[in-house]
Amino acid sequence: MKNTILSEKDAKIIEKIILKVGKIASTKDLMRIFTLEYSRFSAQNRIQILAQAGWFLRIKKGFYIIIGNLSSRSISDMSLLVISHALNKESYISLESALNYYGMFDQYSKNITAINLKLSKNYKFQDNNFRFVKVAKKYYFGFEHVRVDGKIINMATREKALLDYLYLDNSFYSASLVFEKFNVYKNDIDFEKLQEHALKLGISMQRKVGLLLDELNINTDKLFINSKKHAGSSRFTKESKKFNAKWRLYYDDRIIK
Repeated sequence: MKNTILSEKDAKIIEKIILKVGKIASTKDLMRIFTLEYSRFSAQNRIQILAQAGWFLRIKKGFYIIIGNLSSRSISDMSLLVISHALNKESYISLESALNYYGMFDQYSKNITAINLKLSKNYKFQDNNFRFVKVAKKYYFGFEHVRVDGKIINMATREKALLDYLYLDNSFYSASLVFEKFNVYKNDIDFEKLQEHALKLGISMQRKVGLLLDELNINTDKLFINSKKHAGSSRFTKESKKFNAKWRLYYDDRIIK
């Protein structure tokens, strides 16, 4: 059976770790603080023992969640957004995770999606999935710094989170979800900013956004003036068959019903 009882000395060290670096710490952080009280060898040994006992929960190589509540060794009080940021500090939260943050997505999800420049990778921690999606540098924008549980993390704006849906997933589900959010949260969305973002994302995105905003009677002059410079046509989803001549876009009319 694991010995889960902390010595007074280790309890004070854990309190100091949380105070100095927060509830997520690297091995380097742990060693720096433990070696104030132990030799280097003993510090490594104590960290290993405490991790095995459940006081340090490994989220990836070299990073741990520090459990400060002695009566409950869980992550129930730790934001998944903060964990995502710790896994990849050069990413920003987007899609359903960002919409949840803004109160625009009413389904609880154990999946956290973040956008980054370096890799596409998934991490599984306990029952939660952390998905990192790689994009080209020109698409890596439209996020702000927000404070969550005392930590500063990168969060997509409402507008960019919705555009990321259209850019990353050309399914009927994403298209209809974005149109629904445009409609339901039209007073919360900055459609001027949305169109400025869309102008950076290529002609196909401009056509998609233009079609959706036309249906909501939102001025799309900027997008339309730019779209007229481009020949050819685009497709909203793989199944799209109906053609909109103004936007030169094949679309599925179920999206805007």
